[in-house]
Amino acid sequence: MSLLTVQKDTHRIGEIVVAGPSLPLQKRFITHLCNEVVITNNSTVFGRSKITDELQLFFYGIGEKEQYMDFAWDLVAPKMLGYVLVYDWFEGNGFTSVQQLLNTLSRHVESHGIVVGDIGGMPINIDRAVYESGFSLSSKLYFSLWDSTDKTNAKDVLKILIDSLINHLE
Repeated sequence: MSLLTVQKDTHRIGEIVVAGPSLPLQKRFITHLCNEVVITNNSTVFGRSKITDELQLFFYGIGEKEQYMDFAWDLVAPKMLGYVLVYDWFEGNGFTSVQQLLNTLSRHVESHGIVVGDIGGMPINIDRAVYESGFSLSSKLYFSLWDSTDKTNAKDVLKILIDSLINHLE
């Protein structure tokens, strides 16, 4: 057994794609998680969240247009930790768009993901305990509801994704 040495100033980076039919929801999710956010004029949002001096998470919110999806995969897909697909729970067409994105993702990456329906502070008749840990749709895909009006709720969604990754450590 050999020891792995890592220089103290080496930064470890985890990259997570945030996609979906609503760019404002992507922006909100990323801004709830990140100290630093950059919004470009081509429907792309970048955010960085520093976990420790040595570990940072980068979030890429990518517009729904096909050319932005291609840009994202060329840049991020090879080292992506996972993805978050956000949509408005009350918008009927939103889920259809997410299904199409999910089909595209399944052809491009083998990564873990979570589909997130935003309830935006609206009351729903589902007890929070039912969905707060997410529903497993497969070994690498979860579903959860998200209240975009609650900043801490975005962290809860991210914890589900991270737990999914940790549960698959070899």
